[in-house]
Amino acid sequence: MSEAIDSNESPSSVKVVHQDPRLTTHLTPRQEEKLRSYLDEKLSNLESDERTHKLGPLPRLLSRLSPLLQVILQIPPFYPFGSLRTSYLLTLTSVIPIYITSLPLLSSGHRTKDEAQDEASRVIRDVLDLLKELEKGWLAVLKGDGWIPPHSTGGTQMDVTIGGKAVKVDDESKSQVDITEKIRLKSIILSSRARVLAWARPYGNFDKSGSALPNESDGTTPIPEMQEDVVVATNSGGWEEEILSMWDQLLDVLSHDLSQSHVPIGRKVGNSAGG
Repeated sequence: MSEAIDSNESPSSVKVVHQDPRLTTHLTPRQEEKLRSYLDEKLSNLESDERTHKLGPLPRLLSRLSPLLQVILQIPPFYPFGSLRTSYLLTLTSVIPIYITSLPLLSSGHRTKDEAQDEASRVIRDVLDLLKELEKGWLAVLKGDGWIPPHSTGGTQMDVTIGGKAVKVDDESKSQVDITEKIRLKSIILSSRARVLAWARPYGNFDKSGSALPNESDGTTPIPEMQEDVVVATNSGGWEEEILSMWDQLLDVLSHDLSQSHVPIGRKVGNSAGG
């Protein structure tokens, strides 16, 4: 969270739990203000770029979304900061699938068949890695766990930042996600799964063999010498099944929590803070 929070704050302003000294457990008012400003600016810039069609190409978008996810997950899980983490995470979760599916898998440009296959495999893997990290983050938040970001790998600015881990905290003041937020999250997940599946179908082998690249004539993927029977991203190791089962574990947890709370599935929920 170093980019969002000034690390030169007095050490006495940050409490450290005994489980792991890397876990952020408190924010000063100044830190919280800077964090809110940072997140609001990043989210606003993404929204603006989406409206003006400047999000792409897809690898660049993923490299903007993944660090933002890590910053939000590092917000302390304790009262009163836990609700801030949940609010921003709900907002980010609702827009990630929209932004991803607004772009073609492959950027425009001339490439050979093999180059297109390799690029498609890399990009779809990065998409899946980000979505899995998002699920893992939500599972931590629903348990009231803290989050430690991954070590820097020294990669390029286009890399997707993944590999954070949940840290259990023994504290009665850790925040809980309320029922309204869980209902909203489940609704976002169900609609997002359908959206991502519809976006991915032209690029993979789901319910029929030989799913092809979009036609060059539609302008979405102008790649020369592509044949209609070429399957994109076939080297990625059966990623279609991962799309079909996306966020299953998170849905199971939410369904269990909501059933324990005796909340009707069809209940109408109003808008909550943070998006």
